[in-house]
Amino acid sequence: MEFSVGVEVDPIKYEMFVHRLHNIAEEGRIALQRVTASPIVVQGGECMSAFYDPEGTTILSASGHLRFSAGCADAVRKIVQLFEEDPGIYDGDQFFLNDPYVCSTHVYDQMIVKPIYYQGRRLGWTGSMTHTADTGGLMRGASTEIFHEGIRFTGLKIVEKGKFRPDIFYNITQQCRDPHYVGLDLKSRIAANNVCSRGFMQLVDKHGVEFVESACRKLVQDSEKMARDRLCSLPDGVWRSRVYGASNTRGKVYQICCQMTKEGDHATFDFTGTSPQNDDSYNSTYVGSWGQLFVALTSQLFWNIPWNDGMSAPVKMIIPEGTLLNCKFPAACGWAPWVGGLMTAAASSCIARMLYAGGYDEDVNASWYGWGGMGGPGHFYGGKNQHGIQVPQGLYDLHASGFGAAPYRDGVNTGGHMNNPTVGISDIENIEMNYPLVYLGRNHQQDSGGFGKYRGGMGMERFMMVYKSQDFTVDLKPYDGIPGGFGLFGGYPAGYSPEGRIIRSKGALEKMKEKRWYPSRLAELPPEWGEVFVPEKSEFARPHLAEFDLLINSVPVGSGYGDPLDRDPALVQRDLQEGAVSPRVASEIYGVVLRDNDGTVDPAATAERRQSLRKKRLQMAKPVGTETASQPFPPDLQSPAGWKTVCRVHEYLEVAEKQGRRWVRCLTCGCVLGGAGENYKLRALRRDHDLQDFIGAPLVSGDPYQALYREYLCPGCGTLLDVEVFCPSASPDEPIWDTQLKLD
Repeated sequence: MEFSVGVEVDPIKYEMFVHRLHNIAEEGRIALQRVTASPIVVQGGECMSAFYDPEGTTILSASGHLRFSAGCADAVRKIVQLFEEDPGIYDGDQFFLNDPYVCSTHVYDQMIVKPIYYQGRRLGWTGSMTHTADTGGLMRGASTEIFHEGIRFTGLKIVEKGKFRPDIFYNITQQCRDPHYVGLDLKSRIAANNVCSRGFMQLVDKHGVEFVESACRKLVQDSEKMARDRLCSLPDGVWRSRVYGASNTRGKVYQICCQMTKEGDHATFDFTGTSPQNDDSYNSTYVGSWGQLFVALTSQLFWNIPWNDGMSAPVKMIIPEGTLLNCKFPAACGWAPWVGGLMTAAASSCIARMLYAGGYDEDVNASWYGWGGMGGPGHFYGGKNQHGIQVPQGLYDLHASGFGAAPYRDGVNTGGHMNNPTVGISDIENIEMNYPLVYLGRNHQQDSGGFGKYRGGMGMERFMMVYKSQDFTVDLKPYDGIPGGFGLFGGYPAGYSPEGRIIRSKGALEKMKEKRWYPSRLAELPPEWGEVFVPEKSEFARPHLAEFDLLINSVPVGSGYGDPLDRDPALVQRDLQEGAVSPRVASEIYGVVLRDNDGTVDPAATAERRQSLRKKRLQMAKPVGTETASQPFPPDLQSPAGWKTVCRVHEYLEVAEKQGRRWVRCLTCGCVLGGAGENYKLRALRRDHDLQDFIGAPLVSGDPYQALYREYLCPGCGTLLDVEVFCPSASPDEPIWDTQLKLD
């Protein structure tokens, strides 16, 4: 990205300009939230305001939902391409777009962009974007092509030369179930753009047009330089990851593969190997997937760099066409954010390992997108509410997901969502006012955070009852059994947590009245109060909920970091006291023994139990390859003397030099796991966990789990080096070479 800055930019005025530009975008976001009708925007914060140059280059994306920034940039470029000459782009125009094949994630992510003019000259654009759940198409989970998913526009002038166009407004809103709700969302974006463009012009009046144009160009250039400098400070290499999902209509398993190559001042994310596109709505377009990669870049790799197109200039994305991350038209993509979240996790796994190898411990996080409930989602509802109004909405308790653990701390419990730094959780009173739902409980899930030396943040269980509606549907279909997210260096992707489920009521309300008591979590529900209902796999229609039926589902959890047997026993004791873990997990996963008399840790018994668990690991594990058993290394490599550390690449592994060669060795016991140019997993031991045995419960549907946990262990000491989620039906039986450094 090369262009001249123009006039010389005074550094003090420049910093003041950037700070003020950021605040103007924030003011636009606040105005949007004051006007909108969407709970996900008002309370969840799923919105964005940003600025762009005349051609659509992002100048500053300052607030809100991270994947939206890339969408508005694509929108500006498309508007310029299609409409510059006819019907023309004029001062005061505002254009509505929501086409996921052009500039969006799915049709529910809608934007309005507005050109900014000064004395007849276009200086740039401002754009605002929100999620709007109602598009008039089929409800989530039922579409098989884009035409089923409702209104889809590539550019309509909703405002023309400053005059609001009621013809366009009514033709958009009257295609939807709730035109008043959709209409307020449209007007909220217009309001945000008006606030942002007015603020931008105030900067022009204060500093002059030449300074503002030069400062905007400098902001993009500075971001690119900072991003390239950050990449240069990190080691060169290749990092790989793989995550899985299943379509919510049929339980079909798919994989998302990511290979990140970093060389010098640039990085490439290659998603070759990702499954072909699905025949339902579990797909993402190329532009939608770029938005999801932008989430990983901004939240993890470039979090302290101004977010614009300069920041992303050193990054390349490769996705083969026809895969579920680059679907071909007219594939449906209503669930693009779901598969996109898995894509973000795959990219984040590679970034986290690279950051660790580069010594950026404070920036390293395990996944914020672990999925322990393994059934769902169950967040989107339809039908009529208690007021007789059509409900095409979603409940965004998932914005209170668990955070991933780090090399020095546990993850935060139900703390937020990596998609959005300004995220919030829906208020229960507001939900009950607008939905035919009564919350019986919203609780932390015991044992839900990924197990590890540092455990992932707990997820949350929602327990609700349908009330005052006989016409209500949900997208919940629990039968895949695939954990999501990624653990780091022996941490588990997720812990145990209940699957989402529908409970057909057997007089639940009457029993509550009789007992003057109600259960607040699934574990408290008396079996005689209802029975589990499992939708048919071939059923594209959404399951219907009768009045007084019960609905239980969960939100994503934080993944774990490091071997659970290395967790400080005092932290396990605290977790037990606070209810974060159960006695079973404390004993079987963390190997902690408490005294019967006072509940404190018994150090001697704990050390003995952990030694026993490591021994059991080694007994149950099998070699990955033939090299493990024979260990064809010179005997001198087994000696602890004479080693010189080159770099640490893992919580338990380093690259070290001896005898003129570089090797990967265990930091706990010194065992050599091969040369620096080899996949350490090929000389490790491997143990597979059947998830039903590991979790101790079958799937609600009675189906077998479609995934397993695959552990890789040091053959010398039994230290847990990595825990992969593996789906035999979707992937070859080969260990992922997750870290391949280029050290020469």
